[in-house]
Amino acid sequence: DALRMAGAEFNRLSGIVLGGLQKIFTNFSNVAGQLSGPVAIVAAGSDIARTDSAGLFQFCAIININLAAVNVLPLPALDGGYLVLLGVEALRGGKKLPTDVEQGFMASGFLLLTGLGVGLVVRDTINLLPH
Repeated sequence: DALRMAGAEFNRLSGIVLGGLQKIFTNFSNVAGQLSGPVAIVAAGSDIARTDSAGLFQFCAIININLAAVNVLPLPALDGGYLVLLGVEALRGGKKLPTDVEQGFMASGFLLLTGLGVGLVVRDTINLLPH
């Protein structure tokens, strides 16, 4: 019975996460202000830990499901980017792309993700300061 309940909760939380990701891609202008980086996530987790220890497990589950979902997106430097490269290789009959093309693809993704991460950290830190 516990496995059934755990599976149902996983499906529910996965639906919430995937619905949120869908909103980001389909209605970015309305949800951009709700995106948070690591600073705001730690602050939210800290608040939850102080008030509701059971809720902390759910919060951690949502964070982990979210990380898994984002990781398989077809973005360079993530696992989804590697899957894209493997797909391209398969379409080319097993012939690998030139190493410099692969490295450039992954480096561009790393640069994009690093810039996004730094931007979110700065915004979260500013939002945590008293106004």
